[in-house]
Amino acid sequence: MGTKVKPVQPTEIKDKKVIREIIEQIRKPIPQSIEKKLKKEDELIMKFFK
Repeated sequence: MGTKVKPVQPTEIKDKKVIREIIEQIRKPIPQSIEKKLKKEDELIMKFFK
């Protein structure tokens, strides 16, 4: 009474342009203004938890 396991088919990406855009956005560096804002928020959170 074993169970049957169906083999999983790999997902095929049909629109390579969309994938390239997503990878480009992921690799893009974070702007300085956003980094400063995040650092200030981190400091406030750390003060709150102390």
